[in-house]
Amino acid sequence: MTHEERWSRYIEALNAYAAEHGHARVPVGHNQPLPQYETTVTLGLWVSYNRQRYRTGRLSVEKANQLASVPGWEWGPLRPGPRSDETRNTEIISMRSQGISLQKIGDTFGLSRQRIHQIVNLESGKATL
Repeated sequence: MTHEERWSRYIEALNAYAAEHGHARVPVGHNQPLPQYETTVTLGLWVSYNRQRYRTGRLSVEKANQLASVPGWEWGPLRPGPRSDETRNTEIISMRSQGISLQKIGDTFGLSRQRIHQIVNLESGKATL
C-alpha cells in the first residue's frame, strides 16, 4: 500500500469517526474499524501524530487542508478550563454523578475528558491540580 493510499484510508476513518461522534477529537488510544477494507486503523495515534506535525510545520498544506475539512476537526489540543469556575464545576460534578459520560460532559462545556475527570476527582478529594 502506498503512502497516499494509507493517508486516504485514515482520512476515510476520521470522517467515519466524525460522522458517528459529531466531532473529530479522537482519543489517542482509539482504533477505528474500516469494514470495507476488512481492517482497523490506529486512528487516535494518527490524529495525534498529524497534529504534532502541523504544530511543528512538518505537515503539508494539502494534508492540513484535508484534515481541516473534516467536520468537527480542531487543531487543539483542547485546553483545560479555568480552575475558578465553581458554578461550572458544580454542574460537571452533578452531571457525572448522574452517570453522564466524560465525553458528553466535555462536549457540553468545551473541555477535554481529562479535564472533566480532573474536576470530578479534585472535588471528591482524589487529586490535586
